[in-house]
Amino acid sequence: MDLDVFDKSPEMKGILVQLYEANKLYSKSKKSKGPARIELSKAIAELFHLELSAREKELVADVLISLSRQAEKEMRRALAEKLSKIETVPLSLILHLANDEISIAAPILKNSRVLNDLDLLYIVKSKGADYWQVIATRANLRVEVIDALASTRDIGTAIVLTANERIHMTGFALQILSEMAQGNENLAGSLLKRPEMPASLAFVLYDHVGTALKDYINAFFEKPNAHVDMAVDDILVDFVNSEPLPEFMPDDEMIKRAKEQKRLQFLTTEMMMSAIKDGDIKNFIAMFSVHTDISIQKTHNFLMQACPKGFVIACRAFGIQKNDFSRIFLLTHKMRSRDRMVDHKILIELLEYFDTIRPEKALRIVSRTNGDLVV
Repeated sequence: MDLDVFDKSPEMKGILVQLYEANKLYSKSKKSKGPARIELSKAIAELFHLELSAREKELVADVLISLSRQAEKEMRRALAEKLSKIETVPLSLILHLANDEISIAAPILKNSRVLNDLDLLYIVKSKGADYWQVIATRANLRVEVIDALASTRDIGTAIVLTANERIHMTGFALQILSEMAQGNENLAGSLLKRPEMPASLAFVLYDHVGTALKDYINAFFEKPNAHVDMAVDDILVDFVNSEPLPEFMPDDEMIKRAKEQKRLQFLTTEMMMSAIKDGDIKNFIAMFSVHTDISIQKTHNFLMQACPKGFVIACRAFGIQKNDFSRIFLLTHKMRSRDRMVDHKILIELLEYFDTIRPEKALRIVSRTNGDLVV
């Protein structure tokens, strides 16, 4: 290479000579290439600390492209990692690395701000899913790139894209991803957590997802139609008409005492938990019913259900904490089964459901039923 162009920049000329020497050392290294790789990386880094003219940048890019073609994979990967974070790198060099095999291209595709939208769109059209999925992790993706990634209809890319919290999803992309999510529970779960996800699309997914995601939709999206009412009915209908067990039903005196405690502002969660810890289920039911204004029979029916999601909603609506709900579930187990051990799978399911139900949503459900929550 003719270095005369750098006669006015002796520092630049010296670094290029150092670069060639470092590359020669790297090429001749037969065992450990680590020290040589460090020297070569150092020379490259020093190049980009200089103020270069456009012509000098292109010449440097030509040198590094030539070196990268001869370099082993490990060196190319190190070069891509270093250059992905430098904004003054010539586009020709960045594009060269971005089109290398994915293990080398990945840091460029993910981080380099030298790539513009047209560059990214070209890579999306010319490369495969491995490249799409890395591009989908970029911060601040523009509309055209997001739509192009969604249009690939690649499940892996869709999941990565929906998990990227640093972008704003477009309506076009949400529509495509919603269609894809109807056959993929993982994608549906990721998509439903997007803040841009409209209720209309969420409820389109409703009929295509499992119970946990149905519960999530009911908890986090406003009802655009009758889906929510149907879902609440599904939870409650199994035990609305169940016959109360006399041994667990509080008497009039217990109810009267609970009302007086509420009037005097003594009826606290701590008092209710004290009753349940003492095994006094009748008094607990009386106090919970008075505290929440949910009828005695409905409170009783909550606790009788094998998987009492209605009771979860009631607890969330009235500020019962998750650890207290867990204790109540365990200490009222004898109401549901006298001869079986506690099914911890059900408890885990209920605790996960507890986390998906927002208190304000639970309170709306309770209010909608005029305090007579039959969940």
